Amino acid sequence: MKRSYIREILDATNENTISFAGGLPNASLFPLKEIQAASVRALNDISSLQYSKSCGIIALREKIAKMYTEKLDFKTSADEILITTGSQQSFFIISKMFKKEEILIQNPSYVGAISAFNTLDLRINGFDNISDLKNKLNSNNNLYLMSDFQNPHTSIYTDKERVDIINILKSKKNYLIEDAAYSYLSFDGNILKPISSEYENSFHLGSFSKVLVPGLRVGWIRAKKEFINKLLIPKEAIDLHTSTLNQMIINEYLENNDLDSHLKIIRNDYKNRMLFMSKCLKKYLKDFTFDLPKGGMFIYGQLNNINTMELAQKVLEKDVAFVPGEVFYFDNRKSNEIRFNFTNSSYKDMIKGIKIISSLI
Repeated sequence: MKRSYIREILDATNENTISFAGGLPNASLFPLKEIQAASVRALNDISSLQYSKSCGIIALREKIAKMYTEKLDFKTSADEILITTGSQQSFFIISKMFKKEEILIQNPSYVGAISAFNTLDLRINGFDNISDLKNKLNSNNNLYLMSDFQNPHTSIYTDKERVDIINILKSKKNYLIEDAAYSYLSFDGNILKPISSEYENSFHLGSFSKVLVPGLRVGWIRAKKEFINKLLIPKEAIDLHTSTLNQMIINEYLENNDLDSHLKIIRNDYKNRMLFMSKCLKKYLKDFTFDLPKGGMFIYGQLNNINTMELAQKVLEKDVAFVPGEVFYFDNRKSNEIRFNFTNSSYKDMIKGIKIISSLI
């Protein structure tokens, strides 16, 4: 069993490393003063330091349910929300409770999900096109996918593609794990309706890590109440409940601040950084081909005739880090693809880092 490649890369970096590797938000945009004030308010309530319900505190679950109902046109109640310790925990407890022999994922796919599924000794299989699902979905597998700004390749399923997936799922009746980590990071603010909203056997995953702060490790699962009750069994076995204090800090922030206003700031900043990095890539890394993303935190593309895993090791020696495409494939196939994160580097470092990569090719 191996550690996540990206976590190993992050451990290998230092204060001098220019890192395009992790999906780290821009820390300068963290609402520090507001989080500090929310922390004080939370700590004024002694229950913030006490055990709490395994499903999560009711006030926060109600706010998340309201987000689904009003922002995503996906009617939801607090009973259909389970608070998790980051979205990463969700993969584990869902697969543990609703385990099949195999998990079907899109090629390429989020390395954190692949790691979680490997830990559970699930057989992993991949699909390249939606039409493949007709033949690959069966009674022995579940389906995992990202519908918005997919990690790593940043694309988004269209309305038609979502309908096609829903129709296939309804005919096959598999469980769907829909990861929505980046859905609120649409540069134009438009968010398509989740696939899960039209398919009952589904788990829709969300997190405050990308839209607020990641250090508090507060995520959630949206599913029907029957499923939530079953998920409490592995959840309680792992950590009993997500940190009460952290939940109450998030809840106090949402109670006293406008998350939509904060999201507008993030979207504008990330769009500008993406456009700047894309210009740098076109200027200094001319053989790198990619499509401009419409949201999320990454640029993903191909570098002709280059083994990007070997290149990643070389540039790390020069204190520059990126993630080669190979790690996003469950079968570790050779790849000439690269994922660049644009949210966590200064404009100056983007130029410097991409120039260093270019010099080593």
